[in-house]
Amino acid sequence: MNKGFKTGFLVLVAMLLVACSQGTKQTQTPSVPKSDHHVRLVVKEDTNTVDEKVSFEEGDTVLEVLKDNYEVKEKDGFITSIDGIEQDMKANKYWLFKVNGKMADKGADQITVKDGDSIEFYQEVFN
Repeated sequence: MNKGFKTGFLVLVAMLLVACSQGTKQTQTPSVPKSDHHVRLVVKEDTNTVDEKVSFEEGDTVLEVLKDNYEVKEKDGFITSIDGIEQDMKANKYWLFKVNGKMADKGADQITVKDGDSIEFYQEVFN
């Protein structure tokens, strides 16, 4: 009886080991930095300027990079507020942006950023 108990116990342990090993495989993915791509992002408002190097994912647009780093509000594709700093329609003061020193000719949601780009958001008054 003792020999039968040992055999049964070993069979039970073997079954448990097999059953437990059939679960989902746990694989560890190596820790990878968010991105090796960076742009210079400048946000100017009156006398306050924030100038920083930020990372982005390949294929991101100017708008996505801005939203990843600031609280942004937009309407009909136009940026109306960055971190609570609103445009002032009564004063004709609006948010504009440049890419690599050139005034953007498309919306921020239509321009794909490239590694090393310089993006500058600023407010300007139109008379």
